[in-house]
Amino acid sequence: MLTNTHTAMAQAKKTFKIGEYAKGGIVTVQITGKVIIVKALDWNTKAQIMSGSVTSDERNAQWKLNDFLNDITSSYYADKVLSWIKSKVQFTYTF
Repeated sequence: MLTNTHTAMAQAKKTFKIGEYAKGGIVTVQITGKVIIVKALDWNTKAQIMSGSVTSDERNAQWKLNDFLNDITSSYYADKVLSWIKSKVQFTYTF
C-alpha cells in the first residue's frame, strides 16, 4: 500500500460581508498553498475593486496584509480578517 508522505498544501476561501465599513462592502480571502490573495468586491455587482497578494514565506507578509486590509476596511475588520488568515497559514516571518 502506498502512503502519501507529504503534507497537503493549505487551501481555504472566505468571504467577509462587511458592508459600509469596507471599500465595496465585501472582502474575500483565498489561500492556495503559500499564496494569500485578498480582494475588495463591490456589494451589488461583485466586481473587483482592489486586490493584493503575498506569499506566506516572504518577509513582512503580515505587515503587507495588515496595511492592505487597513486600506480597504476599518482596523476592527482588518484585525478580524487577519486573525482568520493567521488561523489558516503559518507565516515564516512574524511581527
